Amino acid sequence: MAPSILSVEEIDSKYNVRKFVDPPPTKEDVDPLTLTAIDLSYFKEGEEFLEQRKKLAKTLESSITTYGFFNLINFGVSNEDIERIRAISQSLLTIPHEEKLKYLASAATKEEEKEGNIGGERGQGFKPKGYWAIKNGIRDSIDFYNVRDTYHDSFLENPQRHPELLQAHLKEVADYYNYLHRVILPKLLRLCDLILEIPEGTIEKNYFHNLGTNQDTSGSHGRLMLYQPYENPEDFEQTDKVFLRGHSDISGFTFITSQPILALQIKDVFSGNWRYVNHRENSLVVNIGDALEFISGGLFKACLHRVVEPPSDQLGHNRLVIIYFCNPSDESELDPELLESPKLARLGYTKVDKLKDWDKIQFHDWNDAKGKLLGRTEAGERNLLQYYGRFIERWHHFVKT
Repeated sequence: MAPSILSVEEIDSKYNVRKFVDPPPTKEDVDPLTLTAIDLSYFKEGEEFLEQRKKLAKTLESSITTYGFFNLINFGVSNEDIERIRAISQSLLTIPHEEKLKYLASAATKEEEKEGNIGGERGQGFKPKGYWAIKNGIRDSIDFYNVRDTYHDSFLENPQRHPELLQAHLKEVADYYNYLHRVILPKLLRLCDLILEIPEGTIEKNYFHNLGTNQDTSGSHGRLMLYQPYENPEDFEQTDKVFLRGHSDISGFTFITSQPILALQIKDVFSGNWRYVNHRENSLVVNIGDALEFISGGLFKACLHRVVEPPSDQLGHNRLVIIYFCNPSDESELDPELLESPKLARLGYTKVDKLKDWDKIQFHDWNDAKGKLLGRTEAGERNLLQYYGRFIERWHHFVKT
């Protein structure tokens, strides 16, 4: 596709770019879980602020070793900037289906994927609605667009890979994701270092090689994602009112924009019950993925989460989220030995104790193994498959004995 000759303003008018309107907060008593807030304004550089960073790390530890989820506040991106990206995303994700087919991430359905393809879940471009079989023959009602490797120079050098609307806004979308990847991620990794009682920078040095450069092999990627109500309510009933089945992410960290509509649920590590995640204004919802759980030997928890029907006073609304999946380097080994963490040694997260069944594995191995299974199992299924001595999903955390 040739570069557009229209101005940004003309393109925005053409695609009716406008503010995304969320429903009002629910008034129902659904007992949502309020996540711990990590205020990143307290993260200050220098030896004189070490104790302040340790205090912040202690707060983070209480979340990532239990629920695996927390809110990030005062992280350096204005709400106006995020609302702008949401407005662009709303228009991008509602262009005609025929236009989306020109920019598919992969095949139109999971069943049509070819061996060796990373699939519509992770490929560059659109995953159209109906790509996944959810349950009882019903397919998903989710559209999303993946933007991969925004930190590579080639991302901005090849705008023609993207639809006209996104071409016009490629830099501002890349700037947001690059800020998360190059600025926020290293700070969170350093807090994890402090939790593990190792020098700051250790996790990044050993597992996130060439972070944010042209040599970054992580495959970290952003996702502009729109959940739409099912046109036929009976179809939604057949899915047990689940938009997206319970799963853990493959990533190191996942960043999600918080929004008033309650649909995201996590599996409560203490009760085993599914609970809505409460909305916090001007925050990101951040969760641990498989990779960081394995790097920490299992001390950090990649907890199960899903997307379901919202409370009744929020029904009928679209749910729009801006997501970023931060991964370690492709060749990094997902084991904690390189950390030489005194804390993990004391707690028994070692190959001679709790990790004795773990085989050596690099991130690309896990990414490939789990990626092949994404979208292939029914909503809510308890997946106890194991690869390299590790469970694909840690449902066993919640099995009553």
